[in-house]
Amino acid sequence: MKWEWHFCGKIGMKIFNISQAQEKIRAYLLQSNFRPYFVAVECASDVEKIKKAFKDVNQINIADLCPEDFPFGGDSLIDTLNASERDTIFFGLGENIFFTAQENVLLMIYERTFNRRAVFVCRGITHALMNLTYNDFRFGTNYFCRVAGSEDFSAVKYNPNLDLETDANNFKEFLRIVQSGKTLVTVKTHWPLVNVKEINSYFEALKFRKGYVPIPSTALAQWQWREFFFDDKCAGYPPEHWRTFARSFWVSPTIPYLNYVFERSANYEGYRKNLFFALLDVTDEKIFEDFYQQRKEVVKNISSEFLSEYLARLEKLFDGSEAIKYLTDNTAEECKAVIRAVQSLKEIPSALEKNFPALKDYLADFDFGEEKITAYFRNYKRKKFFNVADEDFKNHVQALALERPFNKFPNRQEVLEQVDGRANLYWLDALGAEFLSYIKARAQRIGIASRIKIARAELPTLTSMNKNFYDDWTGDKFDKNSKLDDLKHSPEKFQGGKCSAPTYLVDELKIIDEALDEIKNFLTQHPNEKVILTSDHGASRLAMLFRNGKTYKMKSVGEHGGRCCQTGEENIKPPLCATEENGYWVLSNYDRFAGGRMNSVEVHGGATLEEVLVPVIEFES
Repeated sequence: MKWEWHFCGKIGMKIFNISQAQEKIRAYLLQSNFRPYFVAVECASDVEKIKKAFKDVNQINIADLCPEDFPFGGDSLIDTLNASERDTIFFGLGENIFFTAQENVLLMIYERTFNRRAVFVCRGITHALMNLTYNDFRFGTNYFCRVAGSEDFSAVKYNPNLDLETDANNFKEFLRIVQSGKTLVTVKTHWPLVNVKEINSYFEALKFRKGYVPIPSTALAQWQWREFFFDDKCAGYPPEHWRTFARSFWVSPTIPYLNYVFERSANYEGYRKNLFFALLDVTDEKIFEDFYQQRKEVVKNISSEFLSEYLARLEKLFDGSEAIKYLTDNTAEECKAVIRAVQSLKEIPSALEKNFPALKDYLADFDFGEEKITAYFRNYKRKKFFNVADEDFKNHVQALALERPFNKFPNRQEVLEQVDGRANLYWLDALGAEFLSYIKARAQRIGIASRIKIARAELPTLTSMNKNFYDDWTGDKFDKNSKLDDLKHSPEKFQGGKCSAPTYLVDELKIIDEALDEIKNFLTQHPNEKVILTSDHGASRLAMLFRNGKTYKMKSVGEHGGRCCQTGEENIKPPLCATEENGYWVLSNYDRFAGGRMNSVEVHGGATLEEVLVPVIEFES
């Protein structure tokens, strides 16, 4: 027989194979000494060989003696040994000590003698047993043998509060499974264990399962880690969803901007914020345009608390034209920020052409068939957009007040008599000719054909003087839409106060969009019918901006911001800038009649082109 010697401390210790260990156990069982005998073994297969070799000897598994979630203690073991009436081989004491560090159990029993012989086959505590041999040579020689092999089991302890399945739900079950020979055992227990990997969160559980998670646990909230652990299929979620962020742990986003955002984000909250803010840090113009478009699509449907912070940051970092470069038309808030940003400018920024098609379409020219009128509305819309009370334009309006070019256009009733009387009439109150370029572009975009004619309203441009067309319509008609007129008469809806940036323009275009969508839906459902869109009058922003201009005091009180006043024999005829119609004096420039209260948005009642000219548009699918 060949012996293998390993030197531990001062003592050279023999290491046996399993057959030799069995011989040592048999020799012990034939002795008259009742001091316990210990066998250090590591391999579960060797334990099974011992069980089979000594099947006729009483065998006890320590796991069977454990309370549900407690290890088997030394006092209980001594009681068991004292009560034993047969020689017994115990299995599992080593695993019990290995996972609880209760090495004092060995000290309590290794020098004692009991009523019968006891053999302890111990896995995992070879080092502890060999420590006993350092001070007790007789123990190492007569009551201990070590079997060659290496530790072949490990365990993972899960926090019982985690909703995770484990091999064992208490220490008793755990020890039984370890004794069975399973190499990796998972357990839930409240008992403090040693020599185990502890998992106290779903993040740690995921990391254990995957082997590696390339981001810290703070990247997600605990509830998100839990959901992610049970379902890590993250494809198909919108960009702002936490699962899209989590998917980036394993798969780089296919959208370059999202990948850029992910690389800059330590956690999901940072990711959500960076979806908005990361574009501000892009300095490479070559990739900026691509990132801009990708970001626009990414944040398009996100209602985020970060938007207001983003807009505030832009105002601090950039002047007007530069700030527009970072804005989109995804939200009304951003479009209004554009209008605020241009207030200090004189020219329309180039970014507006690409980034804000709605505002671009509004500012585009509409061909009125006469260059003077086309140029007038071009200039008027720019003055409104930039919120500029320009003296040159005011003087131009003063000259037109004498020419009154609106008289070249037929009145609304004449135009309506020429259209299909069987069509459905749609009245959008306060829709002036300034919106014709926008309506034309919008109609093309949503796929409805339009034939545009221009008419003049009755003077003064008050609803009371311009509703007969609707009342007298003999065909079908939609309910009157007053949203546009309400907006112009509702200063509380206009943030900023008098003469502030005309951000309400964004709301005006939205109202028109909604009206055209309504018409589109009707035509889709009734493909053989037509809709006639028209209005009672337009309105003027510049008449409000020039509120401090010349004022005429008459016996009659000015109405509608002083744009008109009733005639009367006691009144002195006003200058040539006023025309007499339907019992009213009506101003064709930006002067005012005294007494009229001016609001902070727009006014009507006068006879400027923007107040008088209205569209008559025939739509069909």
